[in-house]
Parts: sequence; C-alpha cells; structure tokens
Amino acid sequence: MSESEVFSHILISKNVEKAKESLQETYAKERHLFFTKDEFLLEDAKEVIKEAYIAESTHKYLILVAKGYRVEAQNALLKIFEEPPRNIVFIVVAPSKNALLPTIRSRLVQKELFFEREILHSGLNLKQLDLSDVYPFVQKHQGCEKSFLKELAQAIVYEAIHEYRLRFSENELEMFQKLLHLVELNARPQMILTTLLLTIMLRKYK
Repeated sequence: MSESEVFSHILISKNVEKAKESLQETYAKERHLFFTKDEFLLEDAKEVIKEAYIAESTHKYLILVAKGYRVEAQNALLKIFEEPPRNIVFIVVAPSKNALLPTIRSRLVQKELFFEREILHSGLNLKQLDLSDVYPFVQKHQGCEKSFLKELAQAIVYEAIHEYRLRFSENELEMFQKLLHLVELNARPQMILTTLLLTIMLRKYK
C-alpha cells in the first residue's frame, strides 16, 4: 500500500460501479468496509460515523460509494472527515466533483479514476424486432440515468444503421436526433426507448 493510499481522499469516477470493483482489488488485503448507495442519505452518514468510532489497531478503510450525496449527509460527515479517528481512512467515490459540497472537497484530497470507454451494445436483434422484445427492454431500462440513456439510444441507432444495415427515411433520422435532444431535456426513458424501438420495428412493414 503506497503512502498516498493511506490518506483519506475523494475518488472521482464516472463509472462508480467499476471504481468500486477496482477498490475491492486494491484493498483486498486491508481491513475495509464498503457503504454503497444510489444516494447517500443522513442515516447512511450516521452508520459511517458509528463504524468510524470503533477503535482499530491498524488502518481501516471506510469506502463510501454513491452516485449522489444528500446535503444533510455531507454536513453530518464534515467534522469526522476533518478529524478522523485514529487509523480510520475515508474514501469517498462520486461520479463528479459537483456531487460533493465545496466544504467536503476542501477537506479531502481529490483523485480521478479513468476507465477505457466500453462500447455499449443493446443486445437486441434489430432486424427481427417485435413487441415481445420491446416491452421487456423498456421495462429493464426504465430507471436508467440520463447519461446512460443517451449512450444506449445512440448505440441502438448506430447498430441499426451500421451493423444491421437498416435504411431509414430522412424524417425517421430527424426523429432519432429529436429523441436524443429530448434525453438532454430529461425526457423519461420509457418514452425515448419505446418511440425509438417502435420506429425501428415498424419500418419493415412500410
């Protein structure tokens, strides 16, 4: 374990799940505990604080992994980050520095973790698409985040045109662009994916 990894720090990574996997490998031989949430709440912060005050004779890493941190949770953690108990090291994983308050960022060193960009595949056979494929696919992705939704929609269009060699009218191509714009405006994943997949499915009946 390098000297820099013994200090509490913030780890910025767009892919927090992969960051967690990387940390599991890094700290596999160290005493560590993960607190993984979609959104870190006040009660989660209290659980971290309670764990931090358990006396340790060697370093223990408390690793917080979340896509978002509630303001009240961050405020609750502020003091313990500033004055951590003996042998306690905090690692706070977030998708961007803006997910954390300036007061938190000023107390911990910031690092960034990059992964090679993975090519997203829809897993759909777009040439033989039917309603029995569309509905479960939309249901599966109905809660996805905006950034993932945009990548997924782009991947579907790319596969349709370049891998399956499907031909679309200018109006259909324009509609695909409008759907991507609607993603930026926080349109619901169900609407985006249903419209996109039905357009692809129905083109073969024209």
